[in-house]
Amino acid sequence: MSHILMVEDDVEITALLEVYLSRYEIDVFSVALPSTALEKLKIEKYDLVLLDLGLPEMDGLALCRIIKERYPSLPIIISTARIDVSDKVVAFDAGADDYIAKPYEPRELVARIQAIIKRYTQFTSQKSEEVFLIDKVKMLISKQGTALNLTLAEYEIFSLFLEKKHQVVSREFIVNSINALRWESSDRSIDVIVGRIRQKIGDNSKNPLYIKSIRGVGYKYIGG
Repeated sequence: MSHILMVEDDVEITALLEVYLSRYEIDVFSVALPSTALEKLKIEKYDLVLLDLGLPEMDGLALCRIIKERYPSLPIIISTARIDVSDKVVAFDAGADDYIAKPYEPRELVARIQAIIKRYTQFTSQKSEEVFLIDKVKMLISKQGTALNLTLAEYEIFSLFLEKKHQVVSREFIVNSINALRWESSDRSIDVIVGRIRQKIGDNSKNPLYIKSIRGVGYKYIGG
């Protein structure tokens, strides 16, 4: 069953959707105030937020921005009577994943909720299967949630391998792509750096799980 938070101050719409969505195994917890919604998000896990724009306390777009800033992986559907194109553009800029104008058929809303939750679930599952994750803002790579202690050159080379997953990366391409390396860097210096990366990620060059040497050419990341 999916669990969604509905932020809506229209009592009739709230009552109707709570009953209708339950038929499709969508459990709805509804609140009328943005402040209450933010408090609930601190203590409860939801699969999606269904958000009206005309709310007391603050505009729904402002609330949308706050939710996306605090919970970037939580999908949001804007449900509103505003039908102006500019409102839709602003809603998507605020982080909304979908926009449905009132009045709408409840079955259409169900389809949109199911589609977005499915997409996010697949994306989250795919990310959880990845051994290494790159944080380009902080310039670090983590292995199963633990940050690796990499030098700048190690970070840039390993990032390149991960981005070119299952592709052969030549030493020449590495030199031309990595800012931390000088043009005169030799093949040997690249091999030394790759050797240090292997040590830090627990890889074995003779029986590699992640980085495979391609004789006379370069390397290939073969991990998941």
